[in-house]
Amino acid sequence: MDAIITDPPYGINYVSQTGAKIKNDKSPFIWFLYDAFRVLKSGESGRGSLVCFTRWDVQQTFIDAMKLAGFQVKSEVIWDKVFHGMGDTKAAFAPSHENIIFAVKGKFSFPGHRPKDLVTFQKINSSQMVHPTEKPVGLLANLITSVTKPGGLILDPFAGSGSTLVAAKKTGRRFIGVELDDDYYQIAQRRVEEAVE
Repeated sequence: MDAIITDPPYGINYVSQTGAKIKNDKSPFIWFLYDAFRVLKSGESGRGSLVCFTRWDVQQTFIDAMKLAGFQVKSEVIWDKVFHGMGDTKAAFAPSHENIIFAVKGKFSFPGHRPKDLVTFQKINSSQMVHPTEKPVGLLANLITSVTKPGGLILDPFAGSGSTLVAAKKTGRRFIGVELDDDYYQIAQRRVEEAVE
């Protein structure tokens, strides 16, 4: 694998406005990180990187687990979602960003120019989402092209509705996606088939 680009369950018991839940979201789902490290390229065989979405209150848990798995944590990337979400509207600042951890296996260098750690892409309107934590394809395409070359192999072990896979296809990368939920698997399969490079 050249890169693992994923949005695992944060461990926050997420429930959307429509009542949709995320499987395995009782505690930060860090258990994939050892296998993620194992399957990534490193050294002479290529550059291996991990781009992992998280949230401020569980971010350190993911960082610690990445280090224990063998990763070098290199950067925090901030996704500016332009519009804010809900949450506690009376006693918490309106959340308008998400945290992304960038980590590498072995020696890594960007395939092109050095990307900035603030990426602005408008979040998907909740009425248009097919998955409760769906990310914009444009955001994922930006991340993919920042860390891989065309033809590179991307893994998303929490594929959801397939946004990362669609972005990989549109940017000329190969991809593997894994999804536990049968309904989202079917949606992801359809979206990938409909995507045009």
